Amino acid sequence: MTSLTIRSLKKSYGALTVLHNVNLDIRSGEFVVFVGPSGCGKSTLLRMIAGLEEITSGEIAIDGKIVNDMPPAERGIAMVFQSYALYPHMTVRENMSFGLKTAKMPKSQIENRVNRAAEMLQVTALLDRLPKQLSGGQRQRVAIGRAITREPKVFLFDEPLSNLDAALRVATRIEIAQLKQRMPDTTMIYVTHDQVEAMTLADRIVVMNGGRIEQVGTPMELYHKPANKFVAGFIGSPAMNFIKAEVIRQGPEIKVKTATGDLLTSPFASNSDGAILLGIRPENLFVAEGRAALVRGKVAVVENLGELITAYVDIGSVNQVIVKIPADVDIRIDQTIALSADSAKLHIFDGDGQRRG
Repeated sequence: MTSLTIRSLKKSYGALTVLHNVNLDIRSGEFVVFVGPSGCGKSTLLRMIAGLEEITSGEIAIDGKIVNDMPPAERGIAMVFQSYALYPHMTVRENMSFGLKTAKMPKSQIENRVNRAAEMLQVTALLDRLPKQLSGGQRQRVAIGRAITREPKVFLFDEPLSNLDAALRVATRIEIAQLKQRMPDTTMIYVTHDQVEAMTLADRIVVMNGGRIEQVGTPMELYHKPANKFVAGFIGSPAMNFIKAEVIRQGPEIKVKTATGDLLTSPFASNSDGAILLGIRPENLFVAEGRAALVRGKVAVVENLGELITAYVDIGSVNQVIVKIPADVDIRIDQTIALSADSAKLHIFDGDGQRRG
């Protein structure tokens, strides 16, 4: 089992800094996912862990040993790329065994490792095929198998599903989750821009933005207690709704009001005054039906998804909220509706986007 520690890590290209003072502890056997928008620094951080990018300042330690100046081959790390990086003229068996042959491992040991990895990933029947004879999902499994045969201390995955179509992404994501279950003591770090992958795979998620870590936590911690507006808006699909509101104090009671809604009691606004930003997830909104309304607006788009309806509701000249409601609720385009919410499900952010309740 292997732990990884990052302290005050910085990466610059000349005057351009792409990672700012990153600190992170990854425990042995964890599946940690780096997630964030394109250009946030997640792949750069992964490549620095692998030794493929130089460190401008700070430290990376594997099992307590600083590896800043250690060559990639000596770090005990195996990396799976989005491009598969398979040798086209070699069979699956040859691709999976190539690194072991280069390390001059005994033939019997190589065969055992390749067969074990192939069985684990269900590619035994493909061992004598060339990469061009495989589907995209099969190629990615071979690339993962090549990493497994090395028995590394840490697995690094750099957006391994980005080249697959939607159906294959789901299938391969499930296979990676099952792989982790079969290798519970192995530390894995996975990079993606897809928050669904992050939510479904991770023990903990590292949300990055602009070269900085915004929040680290379990998927449910980030979903229910986002530290700021960025995390709240990035985690969850569809994204969280953000609605401008005002805190109004009436004696001992604390209430909030949006531009189109009613005055609602909200003890969660006790740490705020004046203008705030309310966050509410689409599944936590519902048609008011006689109750006090959080917002009112006109239905612009209705998406019927079978069990649920996703409705996009205009609540002002530039504001729109998304609501998920049961399919048996009668919602029509251009209908004016009132939406309410359980106050316990409201998230409150200040003007700087930091969580206040």
